Amino acid sequence: MSYGKRMVAWIVTCGTVYAFWRWYSNLLMPFVLAVLFSVWLDPVVAKLQRWGLSRSVGALLALIFSILGIFLVMILLTTVLVAELKQLMKGLPSMVKTTEEALHPLLAKVGDVRHQLGQIQDGTTTASRLVESIFRFVANFLVHLPDTVLMLMVAVMAAFFIMRDKELLVRQAMNWIPPALRPSLVSLQMDITSGALGFIKAQIMLVSMTCFGTMTGLVLFRFHYAVFIGVLAGLLDFIPYMGPTTILIPWALITFIMGYPVTTVKLLIVMFGVALMRQIAEPRLVGDNTGLHPLIAILALYLGVQFFGPSGFVVGPISAVIIKAIVQVLDPPSLDSGV
Repeated sequence: MSYGKRMVAWIVTCGTVYAFWRWYSNLLMPFVLAVLFSVWLDPVVAKLQRWGLSRSVGALLALIFSILGIFLVMILLTTVLVAELKQLMKGLPSMVKTTEEALHPLLAKVGDVRHQLGQIQDGTTTASRLVESIFRFVANFLVHLPDTVLMLMVAVMAAFFIMRDKELLVRQAMNWIPPALRPSLVSLQMDITSGALGFIKAQIMLVSMTCFGTMTGLVLFRFHYAVFIGVLAGLLDFIPYMGPTTILIPWALITFIMGYPVTTVKLLIVMFGVALMRQIAEPRLVGDNTGLHPLIAILALYLGVQFFGPSGFVVGPISAVIIKAIVQVLDPPSLDSGV
């Protein structure tokens, strides 16, 4: 393929992928998830078939046990979190009072009483805005919860039929494809699905690393509410440029101001340990599981966030996988370097 045709192929492919995520992803997302679910669970279904079960029963059992496993983990985490939150709510008033008493001398040294009142007012306003934003987020989540539940239900049902009728669907799809293009399209489908699943697997591993790394560090240093803070750090890790630092830095700053330098050092050790572990593992995990070079994976993360906001954290690398697979089909010799 000539240089001009290669550039046109890259531009058209990138434009098509961008248009899909921008305008059509919401409509097709249940079926995209269904394909990912079916590919992820297909080895389990194949193993159940080898044990003598029909494909329909195997697909049904794979979906049921995967959903039950997710619910079991959520129930266990919720049980521990509720217990820790009860303890936190009991001790919160005394913690707030102690913090205010420790910060009062510092505020007294900053300036006159009028200036101090202005700072307190600003702090109160900031806190109220933070609480307001949290309630707005929860309300927005509850508003969109029915749509999310419907999407997941459609995805699960579609995944069942895809796994059950896999061979029939493949044969019917192949009938619409010219014989000369069938090997390339089969390779394209395998590259895209394996790359997308690889990225999801990498993100689950990274979030788990952040969650359990934070949790383990806090337990080793005998901090209270380690499970709650670890889970919260893992949830924040889904948001670009956030994570355990969002919790541990303010916590370490407060303990330092209150006169607990040893506690501050412990928190900083946990924070830097988790951050270092994540920074070392992220490029390699994303690259190995998606087939992308670590530099391309980082660039895809950055561009995805710039174009699509927080969702670009997922959209960016998956788009890079799709673009790479399509261009490899269009121009195989030019991408043999493994970028």
